[in-house]
Amino acid sequence: MRRNYIPHGTLIERKISNGKLDGILLDLSQKYKLWAELSGALNSENNDELEKKVRALNEYKNFVDELTYNKYFIMQDKMSSSIMEEFLFYLFKDIPSIKSSISEGLIYMGSANAYTDLSFAPKNLKDFLTRPNVFINYKNQDFTISKLIKCTFECNGGQEYREIIVPTVAVECKTFIPSTMLGQSIYEAQLLKQGNPYSLYIIVAEQNALSDDVNLKNIPIDEIFILRKQKRNSMKNKVSDKKPIDYQVIKELYDFVKDYLNKEWFNNQRATEKGRLIKF
Repeated sequence: MRRNYIPHGTLIERKISNGKLDGILLDLSQKYKLWAELSGALNSENNDELEKKVRALNEYKNFVDELTYNKYFIMQDKMSSSIMEEFLFYLFKDIPSIKSSISEGLIYMGSANAYTDLSFAPKNLKDFLTRPNVFINYKNQDFTISKLIKCTFECNGGQEYREIIVPTVAVECKTFIPSTMLGQSIYEAQLLKQGNPYSLYIIVAEQNALSDDVNLKNIPIDEIFILRKQKRNSMKNKVSDKKPIDYQVIKELYDFVKDYLNKEWFNNQRATEKGRLIKF
């Protein structure tokens, strides 16, 4: 089971522990600590503080993106992409309906191997009779708002114990979103919603690389947020060519998740009273 509130900070610590400390990495470590401390202190419920949080994100991410663009880091290091994964924790930690549950350990926020579905897979008849034979599928998610469930399966005296993380919100973080990535994300959203039909599945991408004729109406993804409000162009990764991550988009992302967590997900009685059984 994977838990990590600070995936970006963990990568920096790993680089330092591997003995690769130099002036640039030391500067990065200091800038990270200042960014993480400021982001943790600012409250997303306050619009002015949220705007400061987004401004600090842009400043810090530009610094890291320049290092990646200049080949100090390679893309496989995930040094730049992990910033957004960590930022989502700083963004959503202030939602009033879950704030106390996070501090009490009732809700987990961060990257996780999230539950998608389970099946039963006995090897033969004897195995079928003596063991539960539970097989659980997981999907690694960049960011979740989720809970831990401990399960014991019993069958004819045999027992199997499992721990699973069940998300109510799952977010995939992308630098850009082309059609090939969209197809994979649609498949992953379908898997997630098989076992968690009331979960929210979101893609957060910095730039849009989809062609204009892509139809997004009938897909299981609940929303795709383009943080920089721009298409990916021929310059691709050049930092100076990118618009800043937009405060208004971040605010809409925050409100989208907050509103979802505050509404009722399932209530047949109320749905009947309103006269709409699916989207009430």
